Amino acid sequence: MYYPHHYGYGFSLFRGVPFGGYITMGLGILIAAALIYLLVKKSGSFPGQEKSDSPLEILQKRFVNGEISREEYLEKKEILKK
Repeated sequence: MYYPHHYGYGFSLFRGVPFGGYITMGLGILIAAALIYLLVKKSGSFPGQEKSDSPLEILQKRFVNGEISREEYLEKKEILKK
């Protein structure tokens, strides 16, 4: 049986609206993109991206490794805190 008011099969929020299926599909894509963005934002980095050390962490590593003296470490630490 043919129903002239029916514009296709399946679910559509905008049934009866021209291009309603495209609008529903676009909303689905936007929701999926938002979920991916939130997951990446929560994890703090993109997959495969290494977390870089802060300047203070680099300074601490240099001091621990003996690359700089205690006086130089304290001087540079004060500069970084400002």
